[in-house]
Amino acid sequence: MITLKKVGAVLLVSALLSTALASGAMAAGKSKIGKITLTFDTNIRTGSSGGEVYVTASGDNTDKYYVDSVEVTNDEGENWTRSNPPEVEVVLGVEDEEEYYFGSQASGGFKLNLGSSIKNRFDEVDFVKAERQDGNATLVLTVRLVFDKDADKSKATAPSGVKWTDANDATGTWNDVSTAKYYQVQLLKDSTAVSSIESVYEGSYNFARFITEPGTYRFKVRSVKSSNNAKSSWVTSNTWTLSAEQAAALGNTSPSASGTGGWHRAEDGIRWWWENPDGSYPAASWIETGGSWYYFDAQGYMMTGWIEVNGVYYYLDTETGAMYSNRHTPDGFWVNESGAWVPNA
Repeated sequence: MITLKKVGAVLLVSALLSTALASGAMAAGKSKIGKITLTFDTNIRTGSSGGEVYVTASGDNTDKYYVDSVEVTNDEGENWTRSNPPEVEVVLGVEDEEEYYFGSQASGGFKLNLGSSIKNRFDEVDFVKAERQDGNATLVLTVRLVFDKDADKSKATAPSGVKWTDANDATGTWNDVSTAKYYQVQLLKDSTAVSSIESVYEGSYNFARFITEPGTYRFKVRSVKSSNNAKSSWVTSNTWTLSAEQAAALGNTSPSASGTGGWHRAEDGIRWWWENPDGSYPAASWIETGGSWYYFDAQGYMMTGWIEVNGVYYYLDTETGAMYSNRHTPDGFWVNESGAWVPNA
């Protein structure tokens, strides 16, 4: 039994040695690409959205590899900030796979420079990670173009417990995130967005005004961090399927389909107006629907924020348009059960 163990061990060592020698022989037949020097230029600025990044290779090894592609991976169409700088993925390839290979994926294998034209806008190019692929013939490098190296760039925590409530009233809910300043939500029908991205300051949101027909609905939500306005990843709810009768019960279906009137988005894609069952619409007046009061301007568009009607001040939610009542407004004023501002309260 002892002899068999010794023989097995000898065979194993022999096999490992053969593999190592073969690997060494293969590596010996190629030249390892040394330090990689890259210079970054971009038209991205704080306060703007979008933009392109350009990468140029320099140094002694540029005849051995090339820049295959450059992509900004965290561009979500919103403005760049010091706390939310662009992250860039750079794919490098060897010029001749039979002659060269990438030998390192550690940060020490790179020299990352800012182009002279952007040094007044960025502090540094921050190495994030690198990964060799395709038998070391491809190198995928991820960096961050840092506006302010002292800024808080920590990530936001995504909400948990994202789901529709059991009330079947189009309300979505999620667990509070302690570090969140507010949340952003969006309604989806059959995986297609049917609402704009709405800002929410509580752990729930009623999507009824966006539901105008039967179908299968989901919503997605993400948190926005208080310290640096960083946005978490989106979290999507379970599905909620409505029949024509259920959709009509929400009071927003198209008059042509149900004859009940309802909400409509204006052609500018921003404002909302209400259609009565007879095809008319309220203007310079109030309506009550879904348990909330809404006010419409002289042109018939839903108003938001502080308004004055007949000498009385009211506050309408800046996102939903619903009138506040018996509570404090976001700027600290008290409105009574009728929605009217109570001075010195």
